[in-house]
Amino acid sequence: MSALLKKYRYHLLIILVGLICLEGVNFLLQLDRQTLVYPDCDNYLESAQKMYHKFTGHYYRPMVMAFITGFPYLFGSSDAGIFQWSLWVNVFCWLGTSLLLFEIAKHFVKEKYAFVFAILPFFILGNIILNFHILTENIFVFFIMLAFYCLFQYYKTAKFWYLSLSLSLLLSSMLVKPGAKFLAIIITLFFIREIIKNYASKSMVFIYGSLLMISIQVVGMKVQYGDFTISYIDGVTYHNYLFSKAECFKNGKEYSQINNTRADYLFSLSFPNQKKIAFEDAKRQIRTNFPNVIKAFADDIKDNAVSGNACIKDLLNHEKKDNFLFWKAFVFEMTKWQNRVFTLLAILLSAYFLWKYYRKDKFYFFIAFFITYIIVLSGVSCGQGDRFHLITFPFVILLLAKFLTDRNGLKPSSERLQK
Repeated sequence: MSALLKKYRYHLLIILVGLICLEGVNFLLQLDRQTLVYPDCDNYLESAQKMYHKFTGHYYRPMVMAFITGFPYLFGSSDAGIFQWSLWVNVFCWLGTSLLLFEIAKHFVKEKYAFVFAILPFFILGNIILNFHILTENIFVFFIMLAFYCLFQYYKTAKFWYLSLSLSLLLSSMLVKPGAKFLAIIITLFFIREIIKNYASKSMVFIYGSLLMISIQVVGMKVQYGDFTISYIDGVTYHNYLFSKAECFKNGKEYSQINNTRADYLFSLSFPNQKKIAFEDAKRQIRTNFPNVIKAFADDIKDNAVSGNACIKDLLNHEKKDNFLFWKAFVFEMTKWQNRVFTLLAILLSAYFLWKYYRKDKFYFFIAFFITYIIVLSGVSCGQGDRFHLITFPFVILLLAKFLTDRNGLKPSSERLQK
């Protein structure tokens, strides 16, 4: 028993620190007492209801997220039970992300330092707050971190099943967050030779399984709504945010997410027409309004980089505590500055690792590529607070650990001896 505790002491400490941070922020902001359900959360709940009660797909939210969200429906859960389940799932993924970060970091840094880097994500307050909502962020981050952990093991052992599982998780992640589809496709194509070479391997079951799920999603959308697509959310997003803002810049108007007549018009259409109109509008504006599209794109990234957590402003003082408003304002300022600092680190570190590690170590190159992909993708939307860039922060911490390790001699003694 003592040997087991010694072996997993850091893992237990990581979980303990995470739960203390979670309960601390929950205590200050009364997160578990809040009752407001945001439109996105309502969408995810609706997707779960469609899957488990009507056996149909959702127009915006893909099947894997719907399956995870609605799992308790199999056991007769109420809608209220889904919100409680979502909290447990989010916290599991949130803790699991740090445990995986530790498992990767301890291979190139001393365990005590790997522990420090692993608990840093717990102090990113925005992610703690998102645990209390039915949203994809912490689940998606866990999917990607697990995919990179498997990729790390593949580069370490050269066992194909690690690569197959890694690519399967990346491909499946687009059924959690549709915006991940190009990331998954690009990285999968990078390993196409290995995939072709091992196409008959038993380990390919992971990739074939994820491709089957994607096929079911795409065909199901065609049958139910009319288009071969993962989701209709992409067209709605770039039409209602990026190109609506570009149109406002062109006409000298101030962009408003709430009073957006273009969005109201788009939502009045059928889903196939939403997709068609959004695509035609994007082509038209790129052709005739390109400078303002670039301006809107840059403005969106800036907005996503400097904003605090959008959920905080709606928190209510249910327990009538005297210091609630102070902590509410303090935590919001913390999320705002954490977003700014980590986004700056994300840009600098990803640029460094993309430049330095393309030939040297592809694993860190792919992490840097993922960070860059997410930040660039955030340019299609705005007004979401820190939600977009929060996804990258655990990976930024991993690159920071590697960067500092290479310069300050924090490597494990066994690695130093080998060198």
